[in-house]
Formats: sequence, C-alpha cells, structure tokens
Amino acid sequence: MSGRRKKRTSSHAVAAAAADDEVATPKKMSLSSSSVAATTTSSKRRRTKQDDNKSSDAISSKNLIITSEESKQKAASSIKFNHSDIVSYISKFVSGTTKSSSIGEKDESSSDADVLPTVISYLIQFLIQKTVSSAVVDDGDGKEQEGSEEQQSSLAAVYITKEDVATLLLPWSVSRLMRMAAASTTTTGDTNSRDFDEMDELPWAALSSSLDIVATASSISDGLSSSQVSTSNETLLSSCFPQSTLNRLLPYAGRIAFSQSFNHQTHNVQKSASNTFVHLVRRYKSSFDVTCKTLLSDVDSLLSKNETDEDSTRQLPPPHHVSVVRATLKMIYALMATANPKRLFTIVCSILPRLGRLSMVVGDDEKLIQNILWDGLFHPVHHMDGFRTMSEMKIVPKLEAIASGNDGGKQKVDEKKAGKTCFQAGLFHSVRTLLSVQASVEDNEKDVIATAILLPEIVHGFFERVREHAWQSKIGGSTTEADAKVQFRFWCHLILPALESLFSMKQDGSEDVKNALLNAVSQTLGLVLQYDAYLPSYNDPDEEHLTYLQSVANGLVRCVDESNNSTKSDDDNALVASLCNLTLLNHRLLHGQLSNVTFYTCSCLPQKNQEPNKLLFTIVKTYRELRAIGDFLTATRDAFANARQECADTMNNILLCNNVVDSLALAYQSCPSGQLQEIWNFFDGWVVDSMSATPQLMFAVHMFIIFVKSIRSDKQNSLGLRSFCELSMNSSISKLLDSSDIESIHMRLGFDLCGWLVELHSRSCFWLDNMDTDGESSFLLTTSIDDTKKLNVLTHLHNAAETAVATEGFSLWKKSYLQAYWQSEGGTEVDIGIPSSLRGSMQRLALHRIHQLHSMIYYCKLEESENGSRDSQSRLLTREAKILVDFAFYIASSENVGASGNHSNEEDPTFSSESLWIPIAQSLPVWSHYSERFHAELFLIWFYASLCSNSSRNSGHISRREYATSIALTRDASFYDNAKIMTPLIHVGVKFARHNNTNDVEASAKALSFISSAPVEFIECSDSTNILVGILDLDIQATGSLRQSQNEQLMKGVCSTRHILARILSVAMLPSGFDKSVVSRMTRHLLSSDDFGCDMNYLSASSDAINECLSLCIDYYEREDSLLQEFFSKLSSNLVDDDPSSRTPSSKAFLLRGVIRKLNTLNRHHSLAKRSVSTSKSVYDICTENILAIYDRTWRGVFSKISEANCSSGTELLLASELLSFHANCPIKSAKAKKNTTELFEKVVIIQDSSPEADMITACNYFLSVMAAAPDYIFECVAQKKVFEQILNAMSSSPIQAGTPLLDAAFCSLIRHTDVGGLNTAITILMKEEGKGNSSVFLVNTFHLILSSVKSQEQQKFIARHCEQFLLISMDLLREKSCDMHQTMHNVNLFSRMMTTLLTKKELLVLSGREIGMVCSEMAPLFHIDRVNTRDVECDIGVFLACSSVIAALISHYSKQLYGCPSPLFGLLLSLLSHLLHTNAKKGLSEKALEYSKLCELLIPHKEIFKKHVVGLVLCYIKALSGGMSPIIKKKLMPSIYALLDVCSDFETRQINAMIDVPSKTLFAPVFRSYQKFYQYHGQA
Repeated sequence: MSGRRKKRTSSHAVAAAAADDEVATPKKMSLSSSSVAATTTSSKRRRTKQDDNKSSDAISSKNLIITSEESKQKAASSIKFNHSDIVSYISKFVSGTTKSSSIGEKDESSSDADVLPTVISYLIQFLIQKTVSSAVVDDGDGKEQEGSEEQQSSLAAVYITKEDVATLLLPWSVSRLMRMAAASTTTTGDTNSRDFDEMDELPWAALSSSLDIVATASSISDGLSSSQVSTSNETLLSSCFPQSTLNRLLPYAGRIAFSQSFNHQTHNVQKSASNTFVHLVRRYKSSFDVTCKTLLSDVDSLLSKNETDEDSTRQLPPPHHVSVVRATLKMIYALMATANPKRLFTIVCSILPRLGRLSMVVGDDEKLIQNILWDGLFHPVHHMDGFRTMSEMKIVPKLEAIASGNDGGKQKVDEKKAGKTCFQAGLFHSVRTLLSVQASVEDNEKDVIATAILLPEIVHGFFERVREHAWQSKIGGSTTEADAKVQFRFWCHLILPALESLFSMKQDGSEDVKNALLNAVSQTLGLVLQYDAYLPSYNDPDEEHLTYLQSVANGLVRCVDESNNSTKSDDDNALVASLCNLTLLNHRLLHGQLSNVTFYTCSCLPQKNQEPNKLLFTIVKTYRELRAIGDFLTATRDAFANARQECADTMNNILLCNNVVDSLALAYQSCPSGQLQEIWNFFDGWVVDSMSATPQLMFAVHMFIIFVKSIRSDKQNSLGLRSFCELSMNSSISKLLDSSDIESIHMRLGFDLCGWLVELHSRSCFWLDNMDTDGESSFLLTTSIDDTKKLNVLTHLHNAAETAVATEGFSLWKKSYLQAYWQSEGGTEVDIGIPSSLRGSMQRLALHRIHQLHSMIYYCKLEESENGSRDSQSRLLTREAKILVDFAFYIASSENVGASGNHSNEEDPTFSSESLWIPIAQSLPVWSHYSERFHAELFLIWFYASLCSNSSRNSGHISRREYATSIALTRDASFYDNAKIMTPLIHVGVKFARHNNTNDVEASAKALSFISSAPVEFIECSDSTNILVGILDLDIQATGSLRQSQNEQLMKGVCSTRHILARILSVAMLPSGFDKSVVSRMTRHLLSSDDFGCDMNYLSASSDAINECLSLCIDYYEREDSLLQEFFSKLSSNLVDDDPSSRTPSSKAFLLRGVIRKLNTLNRHHSLAKRSVSTSKSVYDICTENILAIYDRTWRGVFSKISEANCSSGTELLLASELLSFHANCPIKSAKAKKNTTELFEKVVIIQDSSPEADMITACNYFLSVMAAAPDYIFECVAQKKVFEQILNAMSSSPIQAGTPLLDAAFCSLIRHTDVGGLNTAITILMKEEGKGNSSVFLVNTFHLILSSVKSQEQQKFIARHCEQFLLISMDLLREKSCDMHQTMHNVNLFSRMMTTLLTKKELLVLSGREIGMVCSEMAPLFHIDRVNTRDVECDIGVFLACSSVIAALISHYSKQLYGCPSPLFGLLLSLLSHLLHTNAKKGLSEKALEYSKLCELLIPHKEIFKKHVVGLVLCYIKALSGGMSPIIKKKLMPSIYALLDVCSDFETRQINAMIDVPSKTLFAPVFRSYQKFYQYHGQA
C-alpha cells in the first residue's frame, strides 16, 4: 500500500429505520487488530476538526437521542455508519465509561460529559439500524467511492457486529439503572410524577436495544454456530442479570413503564422500560405464589393508580402498558406448571379481582386469562374430581326470599349436609366475599366489577372441562344428564352471590356494579343454554332446578319493574339478554310476567334494537312452536292495561320489528283450525272494548289486520272464516264506522280492517262448492242489514266510486293526465274529493272488492254458459269492476307518480303512511283483467319512476318500500306473463327515458338498462316502427351529448339503447308499408365513426345493433333490395378507408369484424340464398362482391399493423381471420388469398412464440380455429405437419385449468377431416412433445380429443396401437401429490374422461385383469384421510363423482373380467364407503351417497359372483354403526346398504350374523328388518 492513504468510500448509505422489536441479520464490519490502531490513529487526526465543532457535537447529541417514533426513523435514516466512526465512538465510549468508573461520575470533565451522550446515542442508533454495509465506507466529505482491493481484503478480516456493541452497552446500562433504582428508593418524591432528562433516557434505550439484539442473536448467527452464539449470549445475560439484579431492576422497570408521561422524552423512557420489562421477565426465576404477591400485585397497583390519575373518561391503555401486562401474565401461566395444585387453586381464587382488571387491559385475545383460570381452577387431574364429590354439588341453593324482595338475612340456608368438604369450595367462598357490595367503599366496587367480569369465563371453563371429560370417556362428546346436573349446580353456587348482590341493590346503587352483575348473569345464562346444562326434559323430582331458575326470573322481573319506573340505562341490554336466555331455557319461567316483560322490551326498542328485537322474536317463536300464540296476544293486551297513559304508544314498537311480524304471520298460518275462532273472537272483542283508547285501538286493529292477512284458507276452514268475516262486519266494523265524522281515526281504521275482511272473505268463498252469486248474500258484506242508519261499507264504496268517476274532473283527468305528464317535468296531484285520511283505506277496499268481483264474474259466466242464458249479471259485475279500477287509479293519482307518499310523516312506518301505488302493484294480476291501456301506461309510469328513483334523494320509508316493490315485480315471472302490462312496457319505458334524458340522466340510464333485458315478444307490429323511431332518436340525442362531454351515465344509456335496438330488430316484425327512411336513418347513424375512446361496452353494443340491422336488410331483401345495398355503401364509406395502405382504426376494425362474422355465420347456415325480385341477384352475390372489395381495401393496413413488433393488434387479427374465413368458403379461392393466408399463418407462429398478451393469444387461437373449420383450404395454404405442430404448441403453452376450447375445436376438426397419414403426423408430433417435458395432463387431454374425433376404421386401427401407452400416462395424473386441490380435481376429472372413453371403446383397447387392478389401485389413495383434508367441499365432491363414473364404466363394460379379479374393485368400494362414513352433510354427503347407491345397484345383476365380496362392505358399515353413526349418514347410506344386502344370499347373511357381536346385532337388526320390509330392486337381475 502506498504512503498516501487512499480514501475509502461506500457505494450506498444505509438508511433503513428499525422498529424496537425488529432485529435484522447483523451485518459484519471488517476490522483486523492492526487496522484498529490505524483507524484509531486516523480518527485522532480528525479530532482537531471535531474539537473545533464541540458546540455542534453538543447539539448533535440531542439530535441523536430518540425523541419519538417518527424522529427515531428519521434519525436512523439520516445517519451513515462507517468503519472509522464506529471505532472512534467505541473508543470514546470505553474511555468515557472507564473514567466514570475510576474517578466517579461527579468528577467527570465537562468535555467527557458532553461527548458521552453523543457516543451512546450513536451506538444505540447503530443497534436499531436494520442493515449495515460491510464493504462500504465514507471518506468524510460526503462522497462515496468503492474501496481498493487492499482495503476490501482488510475489511474482510475481523468483524464488529451488533452483538459486540450490545455487549459493550449492556453492562454499562445495567450498572447505570441499578444506581438509578437505588436512588429512587431513597428519594421521597414519587417516581411516577417525575420528569426525565437526557442521561435518564440513554440507559433505558441502550438496555432495550441491547436486549433486542442479544436475545435474538442465536437464531441469526453468522460465522459462528448457533450453539456457540447462544452459549456466549447466555453467559453474558447470566452475568449481567443475576436474580438479585432482577429483583431490583424488574419492579423498577415496571414503575418507569407506568409513570406519567409529560413529554416525548418521558414517553420514550416508558417504551424502553416496558420493552426491557418484557425481556427481563423471561429470565425472572421465582415461585408462583411469590410472583403473584409481588410482581402481579405491583403491576395491578401501578395500572390502577395510572387509571386513577387520568381523566374519568376511560381510554384504551397505551401499547407499552399492554405489553407489560401480557408479559406478566405469560410468566404467571408458565410458573403454574410447577406450582402445588392446592396452593395454586387458592392463590388463583385470591387474585380474581386483579385478573379481572388485567383482562380489561389485554382484551384476552391470546386467551391468557382464560388459560390461567381454566388450568388454575379446573385442572382435569387435580381439581375436577374434587368438584364432583363436594357437598355443594349435591344440593341447589335457595334464592326465593331475596328474589321476591324480602329480607334475605332471615332465611339462612343450611348447606352443611352429608358430603365431602374439599378445598374447591374455596372458589365459592372467595366469589361470595368478593361480590359482597358495601356502601361507600370505592375499592370494593372495583373488586366486584372485576370479579363479575370473570364469572362467565369461570363458568365456561368448568362446563368445557366437563365436556372434555365426556369426550375422553367415549360418550361421543355429549354430556350425560348427570354431568349436566353437575354443571347446573356449579353455576347455581357460583352465580348465587352475584344474584344476591344484584337483587339486594337499591335503586340509587352504583350503575357500574349493577351493569357488571347483569352482564355476568346474562352471559352465564347463555352458557347454561349453550351447554344444555338445563333442559326441561331432565329428571328434576323436587323441581329444585326449576325453582332456582324461577327465583332468578322473579328477581330479574323485579329489575324490569324498577326499570319501567325509571329512565333507561346501559344495563338494559344485559337485562333483556338475560330474559331472552330464560325464555329459551323454559318458557314457564316468564309466563306469569309476560305482559310486564313485553312492555319493557317494547320500551327498549327505540334505543337498542338488537337485543329487544331478539327477545320479542324469541317469545313469539316459542309460543308459535307451542301452538299457544294466544297467550302472547293476551300478554300484549294486558300490557296496555298495566301501562301508564303516556307510555301506551310504546307497544306500537312491535310493529316496527319485521321479523316479529313475520313470525306472528307464520304462527297464524300454522295455527290449528280449532284455535282460529278463539283468536278471532279475541281480536274482535279487543277492538270493541278499546273504542275509547285510541293508541290501544290502533294497535288492536293493526294486529287484527296482520291476523286476517296471514290466515291460510282451505277447504276445511273456509266456511268458518266466511262466517267470522260476516260476524266482524256486524261487531267491530259497526263500532268503528259508527261515527258522524267521516275523517275520524275510527272511520279510517274501519275501512282498513274492512278491506282485509273482504279479501279474506273472497279467499274463503273460493273453496266453497255451492256458490250463490246473488249480490246480497254470499259475496256482499254488509255491516248491518237490519239497522239502516248504520253505514253499509260496500254500498258506500260503490256509491263513492260511481260519484267520483261521473265527475267532470275525472273525465278531464283520464283524457289529459298522460299528455300532461309527458309534457311537464312530472305528474301533478289531483283533487279527487275524498279526504286524504281515507284515500288509502278506500283504495285498498276497492282493490279487494275487485278481487271479490273477479271470483263472482267467473262463477256468473259458468252459470250463464250452463243455462245458456244471456243474463246481464256478469256484465253488471264487470262494469262495477272497471269502475273500481278507475276509482283506485284516480285515488292513486292524488299523489305524484313516483312521489314519496301522501302523508305528512313519511318516516312513520305504520299502516297510516302507506303509498297509494304499492296496493295497486300488489293487486296487479287481478285488476289488469279490467283495465285499459291508459291504466297500464299510468302504472308503468309509476313503475319506472320507482325503479329508477335516486335512493340518495328519496330516502324516506315509503320511497324505499316503493323501490322494493318495483324490484320485486322485476323478479316475478308472472309480471312478464301479463300481456296487458307487457304490451306497452317498451313503449312507456322509451318515452320515460326520453322524458328524463335532459333533467335526470341517471334515471334515464336505469330505465334503458331495464328495457334492454325486458321481453320484447309482446311488441305489436303497429308499435314496432314507433318504438324504433323513439329509441333511435334517444340514441342520437345521447350520442350527441356524449360527443360534447364524456359521462358515465350517458355512456350506459347509449349502450342500453343499442342493446334495445338489437333485441327489437331480432324479433320485431315491421308492418308491410313501413317507412324505409327509418332503416336508412338507423343505418347511417349506427355506422358512424364514433368510438368514444374505444369503450368495449359501447363497441360491443354497437356491433350487435349493426349486425341485427344487417339481418333486417337481408330479411327484407326480396322486397327492398336497396336496403342491403345502402347498408354496404354506408359500411364502406364510414368504416373502410379509400387508401388501401392506410390502417383501419381498432374501433372500425371491431365493427367490421362483427359484420363479416355475421355473414360467415349466415353463410354456414345457408341463409344468404334469397334473391331480389327486381335484379335476380342473391344476397350471397351482393355480400361476396362487397366483402371482396373491403378485403382489397383493408388487407394491407391490417396486415401491416399485425406485423409490427410490440403492438397490440388483436382486433386486426380477428378481422383478418374473418376475411380469410369468408374467402375459404368461397367456391373460387384466389391465389392472392392463399398467399395472404400463408403469410398470416407464419406471422401467427411468430406472435405465439414471443409470449404475447392475453388478447393476442385469444386472437391467435381464434385464427387457428377459424382456419381449421376449412381443413382443405388450410392444408392447401400451409403444410399439414406445420398446422398440427402450431396447434399443439399453442395447446401446450396455454394454462391447463383455463382450457383451450377454440384450439380443442380446431384440433378435433382437423382430426375428423384428415386421413391416416395426417393422424400419424399428429401422433408423431405429440410423442415428440412428450420428450420436451410436457405434462401428462396435456398428453392425456390431447389423446382424449383424438379418441373422441376418430371415426373411420382405418383411423381406429391406427390409434389402437397407442392406447396402452396413453393408459399408463393417464394413471400418472393420479400420482401427482404436490399439486394444489384444484389441479388435483382437474387431473382426476381428466383421468375419468379418458378412462370412461377407453372403457366404452373396446374396439380400441381391451383391458386385462392386471390393468383393471392397476386402475382401481391408483384411485384408492385419493380417499386417504391426509389427501382428503387438503381438498375443499367442491373439489372433494368432484373427485368422488369422477371415480364413481370410472367404477360404473368398469362394472358395465368389464363385468366378465372383474369376475377373475374382484379384490381391487371391492377394495376401492371399501375406500369409498369409509370416506362416506367420515363425511357430513356440509361436505356433499347427499351427492356422494347417491352415486355410491348407484354403484351398489350395479352389483346386483352379478350377485352370484360378487356376493361373498360384499360381506366386507356390510361389516364395515356395521362397525361404523356400533361406533356411533350420525342419523343423517345412516339415512343417506340406507339405499346403498339395501342394495348390498340384496346381493347377499342366505349363506352370506348367516356369515355376517356370525361375525358380529351382540351389541352390533342389536343395532343392525332394525336395518335388516327395514330392508326385508321395504326394499325392492327395479333393475334387471
């Protein structure tokens, strides 16, 4: 090396920030012993420069200290670590710390005091840096250069690692912190409230970073073995952290971690201290009890004090607090393994409050608290047997006195009965002590809350341990009744103190305590329900369990009463959940207080919907299943009687719960016929008795309507329902309508109820045989025949309707409403002269009356046809029905079409705020029989307005219901079968879209989107031209707007209009004298050159419309040949350039390709043979002339774009394919076309070899498939071998699972049209491909295509030579275990197809017994448990079905060969049966069992040979039956077992009977008797 020292620079500066808990692989910095001195000398020569910048060093020391997470990342990324600086800082650190230890910290010089923080901070930054460059240095001037070879070789000698730096910092930081810990114990100040300076932060940061490095170094060692590094690190840690040091340092770290944070510096100290605590606690060696008394107690105290010092608002603890708590809990759980079980149990009972408080901090996502409680209290070996034998488990405690509100102290329970006293009883005593609520003791309240939080986890642990014991006892995992009693009594004793404290609390008690206790009760009741610890069917002679639960229910109901008399609080959800669990346990518990519970639940609904809604639904569902829904109705009525007047409206909240209303409706539908009269009389009487109480009356009527709507009428109950309706008309309806005020609430409710009574009366009369159509008897309901002063409902309806439709306003409305709507921005409200409060009721009554009249008209026409009379009765009824239709629509038009409703409060989701259009939509199938086109168009206007409404603008309740109703209509098949509605559907939709196209583009686009998928078969011939003109005008308008501004909604509208044009043109028939200018105008517009950014949706829709326009021109060619000529003229002028060398844009190429493809399709179906009357030219002649001209003008530009490298030209390639396909089908093929075909084929070969994009791959495959459709032409242009090579290469390079349908079709086409020579060429190429490393999947798939395509005998003889070889290759598909499950399913399906084809084609290959055994043996491993677990449900079903098809083919085609080797077949059948026995309903059991039964039935014709082999299958089933079989599996396998038993003869049956034991005989005997009784084989024996 020369005298002048060369500069050493680095090529990269390391700038990666490291997290506290992340340590990267340590990078070595080369440092030999000689270079240390040299580098130190070099650093001394630079000391003069550093001394001059002493002030800047002081500033930099502050900048190097980690002040926050963000600044840590910035600092770590800005510092460049190099060889000389690290050595210099290490020297300074050693020098500074040596002086400190020799002369004392106070005697340090000021320079050392200034430099030492900078040094330590720099070394800390080096430790937290993610990566460090080893062969890179900095020259000091900021320039980075590569070092010389000498320097790089010297840098590779000895290394300084992060472990070395951590080894230096670790002893210093421990020593410094020990002095700080000793000083903190002597100071009088509070450690938690002090602030920290710079030197307080550095030891914590150094120790935290050093422990991060040293603790993980053993796993990332470099150069040394892991054992050596681990040993050296362990020696260092043991020397630095003896137990005495840990005893002082660990609590001190905890105190610092929980100290109050005043600034960023203090916060960083806390984080470093918490990280240090996490590392040190792993080395802390102590006993379980000492740790709980010291460390756990300290952490709990610090956490509680920290929460007390903060604001009253509870916030999530910081992450470093959580990490300390987690580390402490993990250490405690680890020490539990060596603790004495009895002592462990006692200590865990004593620390329950602490664990409860800590559980609120950690969230227990790692189940730390659960593991401590379950293993500490319910160890399966040490604790559970004691719980079973203790005296408390023999009795159920008493709770009646406290639950009823009496003095609980007067009634002491003597629990000291005969029994064993165990230490496990200490759990109950500890819980009782901890849950005793003492007034004005704040700490006691905290302990109560913390203990109550753990009660559900304790109960869960005990229940789970009992279940695990049952599983280990081979009881199938379900607990016995004795175990359930143990579980229930454990819950009784554990929850008893919580219940006593809860029920004895006063109303002014702590809400937090009450809420915690209620949550504990609610969650533990849920566990009792979940684990079936109590069932009403369990044996309970003295009803002790029921009495205890009844006491709990009484106490909770008392809480309900207190809550009803006070404001709602946070404990309502827990109380409601408790009541719900009690209802599910036994409905008798709350039966007597059901009215109070129902009212309380309804009062909770507006604030908290989930839990109260669940309780109401549970109650209704329970009483529905008990067929006692009347009890719930009685409770709701009693709730009104017990409620205060101002709270009576809360019961209406039941009607807001859709699931509750649906459950009520289901209860009424399934109600026994004998209960209908009782419930009907109940509602009828309720309405009559509630006339003076308006809220109760409204609720009663609405509930009555739900009942009437939900009743299911049939032949048995129809007569009774009819009489019930007539009875209510004379009772409740008479009372409601007995008012002089026509607009009163009573009148509206009366009309509402009467309308549904008419509807039910009509449904009931449908089932009656002898119908009298007299208007005054069976079909007409009257309120009172005798009293003429009272209102006759239907007479009033008839008179009101006739009066309304006879007015001048109605006539004007019917004549001008539609015209006014289309000319204005929307419909206008109409004054119909009916009070707004009665419009909905009158309309509903009118619609139901139409339904009634519809039935009457039917029977009248039957009677008239039988009698041959021309009575005018049916005509009168039809006239009335038409008047009522007019009346119903007249009422509906009183609100704007598509408006939000006609009521003031739209958000009131009750019967009083219904839309006037929803009833019309619901009655559509009936009123449409008596409607006119005016009604249909008016209804469709509402339909489109609701369907296309903007949900963000119309967010009201009625608007949402109207939208939901319109959506329901679009999904109803009967809606599209209604000819009266479908006929103007397209016409009104187009007008609606044009009407809104200016002001509401989104609504117009939605309407057009619906029309594009609507049926067009109902379009009348006379309307087709007008509809086409309207859609064309709309498309022209939208296209013009789209040219001005690109808009997504406009683009959707244009796409929809063109889809509509295509669909209408495909089915519509134009009238004989249609205007040709419409078609000409449409042709010019569609063939315009707009591409709008080559939007594919637009181009696709345009292409469809153009193609259908072409089809229209061809269809009318015989009469109007000018249309086709004009079409090609516009096509050539707009889409084809005049210059042959110019390039056709991709958008034009796309449309051209669509036209030519359409012509190729029509040509293949011989649809171009029509001839013109005037010119005698055929369509084919015109098309050929124009296509050849287009070919000459476009080919050069298209081919030049395809020939360009790196150019996406898939559209052009598709166009070229269609042009050449048209040439290939021409009678005379030009030499130019053949040459172009050869050139394009060569270009496709180059493109496919260059790994193109997906669209180009598709285009190339399409070209090959189109050319293969004309095999003679392609073989004239390209050599046969080359064609086969290219297609096979393309098939092999395509994804296996995606498939290549185009190439498969092309290959099959070539095989079908080739001779033996061509087949030999294909097989030769394929066999060569095998040597290139192609997968077995490709080879088998290709050979299967060949097998499916060969037809001639010569081809079959040739291919038979290779079948045996490909049979072996196909078996390799089943041996690939490394592929994923989808690839496995694909392989098995391909194997199944291949084998099925080979088995059915015996002329190609006849399998020997050895080969059949190989096939079966290869399929059996697919059902091994390790391979089954790797498949999902769909894949598993596919594999099973594929193998079943192979077995079925074997039995069907190779039965004689199987006679000689049945063992492989039945071994495979045994594997399938074993797989079925381990399958559940969620894994395709039904599909698999059905296939297996088919296989078993295939054995029956061969029973004489296979009967002795079936015995093994039957024995396997019997063994599974003895071990416990699911009823579902047993049911699904029954057909298969029947078929197997049918194969067996009497000898095999006796053999089976002799081989099974007595319990198995008992279980199998019912199966065998069922087989003898029911089974009968229907096949050929």
